[in-house]
Amino acid sequence: MMKKYEVIILGAGISGIGCANELLKNNYKDFKIISPNIGGRIMESDNGKVEYGAYYIMNIYHNSAEFVKKGKKIKIRDLTFHDKKQSYKIIDMKLIKCLPELIRLIIILRKFKKHYEKFKKDCIYESQISGLRKDEYLWELYNKNTKKFISENKIENIVYNYMAEVLHGSGFIQIENLNAFTFLHFSLPLIVPIHEFIFRKKKAIKVLKKNYIKDEAKKIIKHKGHYEIITKSKKKFLCKNLVIATPPHISNKLIKIKGKLRAPANAHMFHMIGEIRKKWKETNYNLFENKNKMLAIAHQRDNSYLFYSTGKNPDFKKYFTHHKILKYKYWKPAFQIGGSNLIKFNQGKNLYMIGDNNLCGLEPTYIYGMYCANKILKKSKD
Repeated sequence: MMKKYEVIILGAGISGIGCANELLKNNYKDFKIISPNIGGRIMESDNGKVEYGAYYIMNIYHNSAEFVKKGKKIKIRDLTFHDKKQSYKIIDMKLIKCLPELIRLIIILRKFKKHYEKFKKDCIYESQISGLRKDEYLWELYNKNTKKFISENKIENIVYNYMAEVLHGSGFIQIENLNAFTFLHFSLPLIVPIHEFIFRKKKAIKVLKKNYIKDEAKKIIKHKGHYEIITKSKKKFLCKNLVIATPPHISNKLIKIKGKLRAPANAHMFHMIGEIRKKWKETNYNLFENKNKMLAIAHQRDNSYLFYSTGKNPDFKKYFTHHKILKYKYWKPAFQIGGSNLIKFNQGKNLYMIGDNNLCGLEPTYIYGMYCANKILKKSKD
């Protein structure tokens, strides 16, 4: 006999966890969360000391803090930037020449942060699209190309000498492909402390334990008033409310999303040990220019390295005297991040899509899950 539930959540990444946790906090138990793993694209090394997916959290990530803890603080002075001509750190003659632009950018970021903090609170009880549209400032930013925004605000030098490399190394995409909202969101670490993070996987497992099914949805069939889910293990489940919390490209295969996904950002990740060459040893984080195939090299607390590239076969000898690859992962995609396309929350009657399809980052993605739970609980404002 097919098992029936009021709600089924597909995907136990940070958004699915946010939805499930909010339901449980409201004593709502008639649901299951189906996923091949807990954490989704939050992946860890075998020793649990290195995060392969999401890498940092900001101090303003309050809602998702229940499932992540702060690791080592990432300091601006720990960054080294590399362009075709030279390598330089944050305190450099380049920065002195860019000081007026830096001040302008900080003022912009402070204004953005104020709007963004209110937006996050609102989005616990209303959709991301509603939250963006009611804030004219954020709506304009979301629909404006970053290149145009940078030019209008006369901040080209500070951005292309510093911020572009940071976003290239963390977002795996050229800055010109972002909208201005995403650019400012990813630039907040300039004014907000950030830390490497450690996923509280044991906590997530404990919270989800009674509602978790280790499996993978392969097909969804719509019935009158219900959805049938067929899994990889050939099991069948029936539900009234279906929450799609899988990565956007997977969600698209399951339900054929209404709307166009944002452009993908891909990256080859190598977790490595070895002896790094002197040029790359000076600081913990090496970031590369906007159009370089190299993205970033990050020294980890267990003395290993995360090596990111857009190319599958980088010249490791250029960076290491000797090395060993512990883990390889091709993030295709790592995010759907380019452009200004917005995917609606409602994809059909009682069919909801959450995740990072509109906004990237642990916090907004987790909040999207909270909103979905409140929608199911009839506590939302829209």
